[in-house]
Amino acid sequence: QVLPLDAEHFGRVCGHTIRAAEHLFDRLQEMSRRLADSCRIAMPVEPDTNLVCIAVNPAGNQSLARMNRFGRALFRHFTLDPDRPQACEFIGSHTSLLRRNLAPVAARKLARRLGFDPNSFVTAVHDIADEADHVFLLRHTLMNPWLTDDSRGRDFVDRYCDFLERSIAQTLEGEW
Repeated sequence: QVLPLDAEHFGRVCGHTIRAAEHLFDRLQEMSRRLADSCRIAMPVEPDTNLVCIAVNPAGNQSLARMNRFGRALFRHFTLDPDRPQACEFIGSHTSLLRRNLAPVAARKLARRLGFDPNSFVTAVHDIADEADHVFLLRHTLMNPWLTDDSRGRDFVDRYCDFLERSIAQTLEGEW
């Protein structure tokens, strides 16, 4: 009764979350172009719902294992510190894209887009320093339509992208 399951009510909520994902998609494309000298940002699959996943590879890196280490170091910016839970500006999640779930052509295409050696993306890892059987992804699920409005003109997606960009820069400066 509060939110009937039709296009005028619940459908509007779903539509809003998809529009937020489209806005995030656009912002990530802009960020990718802006940060091209320092890293590559790619979405392995173009989103068609409110779920957007990205991988980030530091510029010049050819090793998928090293790229995944960078991704995990970047993800630390999105995890809660139990001693200071209020200090986390954004809480994130992650997932992995397994090599065994991709056709060879798709795996090579993703490797080219992210700039790592396609030979380091394997189904069975023999060299843990350079090879990996998965691509580490930051996962974004935009499900709350009430987070997008901000009285200062910066919506949730804009603030998140600013935070992501700062986090990438800080991670690039650190040890990973």
